[in-house]
Amino acid sequence: MALFGAHVSSAGSILKTFERAEEVGAEVFQFFLRSPRAWFWKGVSKELVIKFRKKLSEFGNPVMVHAPYLLNLASPREDLRERSVKVFLEELKACDELGVDFYNFHPGTATGISEKEGMKNILRSLEEIFTLYEPKKTTVLLENTAGERGDLGKNFEELSLIIRSFEGVKIGICLDTCHAFAYGYEINTDGGFSRFLKEVEKVGLEKTKAIHANDSKFPLGSRKDRHEHIGEGFIGLKGFENFLRHDYFRDLPYFIETPKAGDMDRVNLERLRKIYSG
Repeated sequence: MALFGAHVSSAGSILKTFERAEEVGAEVFQFFLRSPRAWFWKGVSKELVIKFRKKLSEFGNPVMVHAPYLLNLASPREDLRERSVKVFLEELKACDELGVDFYNFHPGTATGISEKEGMKNILRSLEEIFTLYEPKKTTVLLENTAGERGDLGKNFEELSLIIRSFEGVKIGICLDTCHAFAYGYEINTDGGFSRFLKEVEKVGLEKTKAIHANDSKFPLGSRKDRHEHIGEGFIGLKGFENFLRHDYFRDLPYFIETPKAGDMDRVNLERLRKIYSG
């Protein structure tokens, strides 16, 4: 059975994420452990871990942490790549300690280098991470990208290369609908969705563990990562119907990252629920 939720603010304390999720009627939720555009983080105290785990147990459904936007495991700058590895390790260990289900990240951006070199850097970075720490509870999720500005992980060939390099590690995919559409996967037609499923099989359907449900402000293949409210963008309701009526995808947790405006989180979640139950 699908569960529907949203990205919520962790400002003030990660403990506040639970009440913020409840406010919008979220059954699952995603949050940042630190500011997404800051390297500094004070970490989590033992007391905070105990309180969070208690709330999580009462909540009873999956939660996901999104990695900071600053991370770039593909960077040719060794200082930036090493700093990204360090922060990734900090957060992955914290997620495991907190009992978080998923740690989601963008694979990396090839800036000033070839995509092949960027992919090599991602693999090297993840090898360093998983050599130093292998998660016990938390599953690491690669988020597919729109392919904007050299972003890697944009197609299933790239995602498959990364995942197959770490057999035995808790690793999978968080599939972003806006990013898939913006890259060029025509998920909003019957034929396009069938072709998309064949691409997903290059990794394996079972490797997709969560969905970022976002409509797109720009047309198919635009390579622009701009999210829109459910049914109000170029994907339209049909694209979400394709996912929510598919035998496998209809049983995954769905997290919206749609624009924050008024009561639109609740509205977008209700739109997804209506499709699901229709």
